[in-house]
Amino acid sequence: MYTYILVDDEAITRQGTLKKLEPIKDTVSCVAEAENGEVALALIKEYNPDIIITDMQMPVMNGTELLPYLSDHYPEKQIIVISGFKDFDYIKHAITANAVDYILKPFSGEDIQNALFNAIKKIESKEAIKNQIVSSEEEKEAAQYEYDIQMLKNLILGYHKKTPTITSKQLNYINNTHNLILTVLHSTKPIDERSILNCLEGNSFQDMTLYLPHLNNENLGIIILFIPEKSPITSKRLCLQLVEDITPIIEQKNNNIATFGISLQHSDLMELHDAYQEASHALNCQKISQHVSSHYFYERVMTPLFLDWDRTDEFLFRLEAGMTREVEQLVEHLFHFYETNRDCTLNDVKYHCYQLAEQVRSMMNYYLEQSNNGSENSSMQNIVNHIFELGKIKEYYRQFFLNITELLKAKSIYAVDDVIERIQIYLQHNYQKDVSVEFVSSLFYMNRSYCSHLFKLKTGEKFVDYLNQIRIHKSKELLVHTDKKMYNIAKAVGYDNAKYFFRVFKKMTGVTPEQYREQNNLGDKGTGLSSQ
Repeated sequence: MYTYILVDDEAITRQGTLKKLEPIKDTVSCVAEAENGEVALALIKEYNPDIIITDMQMPVMNGTELLPYLSDHYPEKQIIVISGFKDFDYIKHAITANAVDYILKPFSGEDIQNALFNAIKKIESKEAIKNQIVSSEEEKEAAQYEYDIQMLKNLILGYHKKTPTITSKQLNYINNTHNLILTVLHSTKPIDERSILNCLEGNSFQDMTLYLPHLNNENLGIIILFIPEKSPITSKRLCLQLVEDITPIIEQKNNNIATFGISLQHSDLMELHDAYQEASHALNCQKISQHVSSHYFYERVMTPLFLDWDRTDEFLFRLEAGMTREVEQLVEHLFHFYETNRDCTLNDVKYHCYQLAEQVRSMMNYYLEQSNNGSENSSMQNIVNHIFELGKIKEYYRQFFLNITELLKAKSIYAVDDVIERIQIYLQHNYQKDVSVEFVSSLFYMNRSYCSHLFKLKTGEKFVDYLNQIRIHKSKELLVHTDKKMYNIAKAVGYDNAKYFFRVFKKMTGVTPEQYREQNNLGDKGTGLSSQ
């Protein structure tokens, strides 16, 4: 029988999890419970469980501290992570620790049971490999080859921190005598591994290729094509032949489409991660309007298409205001906007969504007083890099934007009764944008004329005068505390025309921006800050 410990700071949650695992208690049983990582480590030392089920958010020692320790000191333990948040940093820690699964709360009994069965399979698989290693040389080579295959899968996805070593004679020989090209195969339906292997064998590609199912995506397959250093056939011709052979196999399923991304040629298996990234970039070249099987070779230069979505500022406001329903509708509009652009590729969609997400993340960091976490950005990109379907990209970003919306809703940024006060809050936060009374009145569902009239009535100032006051006040801060050039300051506070900025500044202050800076004893010295 296999054993596990359960680590969660909430006793009720632990009880619920144990109840969901009651049906498989004859296969795997709980030997201990812990309310935090520190207690868990003591119990692991005492009971030596096979599996560790742990939450991420806990007092004293949380999951982000516990997982690296387990990875370093108990690499043979199988880890299942449970969390109430689809947090990119949590997912990164789970991947780094080679966790079997990452389960989001609330989860079903089937979810947690399946995770435990997967952990048991991995234990049994490792035990089988260990048994093979101690047998004959032939069995030892087979085990080393299988180990290398698992290592290559992790290497391809960039999970290895250090350069690994090839242990099998077979792969060492191939690596020393062949170059390689990596192809990422994407299918709109789950790939049947056996049919691909049969195709490669039937078309004499068996000795030249290595097929690896993707670790995290059943719609992706990886084909490594080994090319002799003195091949009579060009590598491109071999790749095209491979595509021609496999495409009909994928298309046998109704409405199934095969798309291939093909890397540059490489000389060493240790370059597989670079090759995988190249092939993935090539896959991203597919136009989202294209619905037929196709292939793409990697090109070093891939300039994203400029996508000017005219509802960007509205989207950012609805999200900032915590308007969940409206944000969801605008995400639908955004992806319809992509779909109506015939030249738009997956790469363009990913790039534009990432830029939009960066604006949203900056907003979140401002209101939630968090520093911008580069590792979270990297994890986010890593997840999206493995998605090659528009619908799945849409679902990923829809959930991301809705999660941020819910977080900002709790901040009640616009939770005042008076609509003019809400408009003033918006202007104070967005003065640097191309703001007009027409646009702002539309955000707050008002008639333009009525908005102007009510704004003057409530504040005693015209809309444009109020906006200029904010901008000029912000420009004074930049003049005093930075050495930015005048046209950069003008743009930073919302004026595209530097001459117009000069006129407004002098009208409101009686001096030019240069004179204002000189009066504050900065002159050309500035503060040592960059002149951007």
